[in-house]
Amino acid sequence: METNYFTVRAVLRTDKTRKDGTCPIHIVLQRNNVTQKFSSSEFIEEKYWDKNTEQGIGKGFGNLNAVIKKKKQKLEDFIRESKSLGKSLSKDEISNFWNGKSDSEDDLLFSKFYESFCKRHFLTIKESTQIHYVTLGKKLKYFKPNLKLSEIDYSFMIEFDNYLIETNSGRYNMIKFLKRALKEAVKLDVLKNESWKGLQNVSPRIREEYLTVPEINQIIKCDLSLKKHLELTRNMFLFSCYTGMRFSDVVALKKENYKNGIITLRQIKTNVDLKVPVNVNAKKIICKFYNQREDDENIFPTIENQTVNRYLKTIGEIAEIKKKLHFHLARHTFGTTLLNNNVNVFYISKMMGHKKLSQTYSYTGVDVTQMKNIMNNVNFNSKN
Repeated sequence: METNYFTVRAVLRTDKTRKDGTCPIHIVLQRNNVTQKFSSSEFIEEKYWDKNTEQGIGKGFGNLNAVIKKKKQKLEDFIRESKSLGKSLSKDEISNFWNGKSDSEDDLLFSKFYESFCKRHFLTIKESTQIHYVTLGKKLKYFKPNLKLSEIDYSFMIEFDNYLIETNSGRYNMIKFLKRALKEAVKLDVLKNESWKGLQNVSPRIREEYLTVPEINQIIKCDLSLKKHLELTRNMFLFSCYTGMRFSDVVALKKENYKNGIITLRQIKTNVDLKVPVNVNAKKIICKFYNQREDDENIFPTIENQTVNRYLKTIGEIAEIKKKLHFHLARHTFGTTLLNNNVNVFYISKMMGHKKLSQTYSYTGVDVTQMKNIMNNVNFNSKN
C-alpha cells in the first residue's frame, strides 16, 4: 500500500572513492520501503563532508551546497506534485525525471496542474480571491479544452487575452492570476517555456461611474413603503456611500468597531487596518440599528451580497436611476464625492483603506482628527 511518506537525502558514497581522493555525492530517495540512488555529478573529499547537515563544510563549498540543495528540492517537488495530482509514480518514472527524460511537461494537462495549484494556494488566500481563480479555470476550459502546459507560450497568451477582451471577461484579474499559476509551474519545473512572460501586465479597468448628489437624494426619497424588505439594502448602500466601506466590511461591522464617531476595523479583503470618521448622514443610519443589537452582534442584520445587488436593481427602478446599481458603486461614489469636495487624494486613500496610491505609494500616520473634520464638512445631500 502506497503511503505519503518519503525522504530525500544527500549521501556521500565513500565506497566509491576516486583516485583524487574525492567521493561522489548521491541523492537518495526512500519511498515506500524502496530506496533509489541518483548521481548528483558532484564530488567532495570525505573530510569536508558533514553527513548530519548533508553539505560540505569549510570555505569554498557554497556553490556545491547550493547545487545539492536545489537538486534535492527539485526531486521533492516532483514527488509532491505527482501525489497532489493523484498520480502514482513508478521507479522508472522517477529515474526518467532525474535523468531529464520525463515527459511530464508534454503530457500534463493544465487543468490537472491547476487543480493541484488551487488546492495548495487556496490555503493562503481569502475566499473572495478564490472565486477569481475558479472563474479563470472555467474560462480556460471553455477557451481551450484539454490544454497542455507545454502549449502555453506567448502566442497562447495573446490569443487568450484577445478572447478575454472580446468576451469582456475581467481581463485584469484573469491575466494576473494565470501568470501567478504559471510562475508556480516554472518553479516546479513542469513548464519549461517562459515566453508567456512576454505578455505585458494588464492595467485594471478604471471604474468611472458613480452616483451624483441628486441621484443619492433620489434613492433617499424614493417610496419603499410597499416594499419594506428593501429598506435594509437602501440603508446599507447609503451607509457605504457615506463611508466608502466595502460590502464585506459593512456586514461585518460590530458595535465595538464604532466609537466616538469613528469606525475602526481591519478590512476583510485586504487585512489592512481602517479608520473612517463618519459624518451626520452615516451616524443617522447607525442609530437606526445600534440600540437594537447586542454588544457582540453586527450592527446590520445578516444579508447576502447577491440579495443586496438584486434588491438594488429594484431600488434603482423605483428611484428612476438610469445607472445600474450595485453595492461597489457606493464605494466609488464615496471617493468621487470627496474628490469633488476638494478633499486631498491622500486622505481619500486613507479613508478608503487603500494600500497604495496609484498602485505605487503607501501611506500611514494620517491625523484622524483632521479626517474627522473633513467628514463633518462633506455634504452628500443637496442643499435644498
